Amino acid sequence: MISYQHTLALVDNHSPAQFALNKALQLAYKTKAKVTALKVERPYNNILSRLGLIPNNALDPMLFVNKLLSKFQHLGVNIEVKVIKNVKDHVAILEETNSGDYDLVVINNQHHNSIVREFISSCEAHLLRESQLPILIVGNKGWQRQGHILTALETAESNIAHKALNQNLLDDTQQLASLLENDIHLLNCYQLKNWSMSVNRDQTLFTDAEQRSLHWNHLLDSAKPYQLDDDHLHLEQGLPDHVIPEIAHKCNANLLVIGAGEHHGFMSELKGHTSSVIIDQLKCDILAIKPVHH
Repeated sequence: MISYQHTLALVDNHSPAQFALNKALQLAYKTKAKVTALKVERPYNNILSRLGLIPNNALDPMLFVNKLLSKFQHLGVNIEVKVIKNVKDHVAILEETNSGDYDLVVINNQHHNSIVREFISSCEAHLLRESQLPILIVGNKGWQRQGHILTALETAESNIAHKALNQNLLDDTQQLASLLENDIHLLNCYQLKNWSMSVNRDQTLFTDAEQRSLHWNHLLDSAKPYQLDDDHLHLEQGLPDHVIPEIAHKCNANLLVIGAGEHHGFMSELKGHTSSVIIDQLKCDILAIKPVHH
């Protein structure tokens, strides 16, 4: 379970709204955690400032950040500000988390163009691959009280490491649901196995209906300790890349909780994990949790 004792939040150099920092501070206020606000300092490159029409410091996001920090400091949140000179965002975050005692990273969802994403890895994609910490990727949608948290499980895997990851997803979901006063929805998506092409047919599965029933029972087993109604359980046939955004939109979820970084190999490095593929399709926030033994 995430301890939420020390969160690293990246200051957005491009927006005064500071969604990532704001939500990191909201969580810290609820959990009595410390927040480190990480500012990557870069030269200003705005045409108006270059022409001398506006002062450089008018573009400094710290003017907005300081007001936000002051607000939460008055509420008792322990806050530290660190500044790193001109490096890529993901490099700054990885260097800082490798040298500090953090348990969560919070960044903004930049919603990159799908074509650009194929050729240039985003900060989000880098962190999902390279960071050992949970990554909270937030958008501009505020957390609604009495809202919904959707957790995507993959229940077909039976190895110990995968079961432990599923349990971590469920434990963190329950903790967040309590903090945000939200309810829980669980999602499992699956692919049908085509037994008509199999030489050695599995005698325990014959029909599509029986396969669906097996996945549904797995989902019920996962949900049992949390006393969820059936209408909070979602079982869909299809690829996670397509199903997860559809159900998140249908649920009007505040937050999607998903496992990340579990699979490796050449194709995974080329195409990215499910969590990185769906980032640009989602309007809700995403909490990507890593396996304990990565």
